[in-house]
Amino acid sequence: MALQIGSALEEAGYRLFSRTGAILFGAFLALMISFQALFNTIIATTFTRLGYGDVTAALPFTFDIPLNVAGAGIAIGSVVSLYLTIVSFRTFAGDARDSFPAGAFTRNVPLAMVNVLVGGIVYSLLVFIGSVLFLIPGIFAYVVFIFMMPYVIVDDRNFVAALKESYRLTEGDRVGMFVLLFIVVAVGALLGGVVGLVGSLALPQPAAQLPTIVIQPLVSLYSTAVIAVAFEQLRESDGTPPSAPSEDGTPTTTV
Repeated sequence: MALQIGSALEEAGYRLFSRTGAILFGAFLALMISFQALFNTIIATTFTRLGYGDVTAALPFTFDIPLNVAGAGIAIGSVVSLYLTIVSFRTFAGDARDSFPAGAFTRNVPLAMVNVLVGGIVYSLLVFIGSVLFLIPGIFAYVVFIFMMPYVIVDDRNFVAALKESYRLTEGDRVGMFVLLFIVVAVGALLGGVVGLVGSLALPQPAAQLPTIVIQPLVSLYSTAVIAVAFEQLRESDGTPPSAPSEDGTPTTTV
């Protein structure tokens, strides 16, 4: 089997706990704190208007801003999160630990964002429909199309080509990919649950969200690193060279 589960888990850890990984974690952590503050602001403002002002006392990190401003902040934050995801995949797939790879921040970012967004919606619908019809097709779709984002972000493919290539790349390694993803999801859920429980029991209510806020970007980045490493492993075994961007910096395929 081309996919080496233990190696992928270990290598992803090395790539995450590096200089570039630390910078990405700091960026995502700051974004997560901002998101939480904006969500808390919307909840606090809404409940206050409904006459439940005492609810706001249990919510930390709130801003004294209008609801529309908070909503705009969440929208902007979502775009920033998508951008950081693109940088993360390019960094982890390129095994760039001390400095970010060339073009990680700038290469075809608008097209990559559009393809990741649309492709992500299609991917989610495939998984959802498969899960509604029967659980196994949903799991199958989740596994076979998992490399849609790396193909879009790393190889500058459009999302249709990326879905097709992901399906092809996982052939022969789908059971291994399922095991790998199951381990990552299960450990992430367990860690998040334990941290959240400890935070709620050990910390005063206004600070109880802090441990969860810290652990979420860490788990998310590690998951990204695992997928990037697995993508790299299967591509190396497949012997297919990456589809490099054209010389003028435009993608070889577009939406």
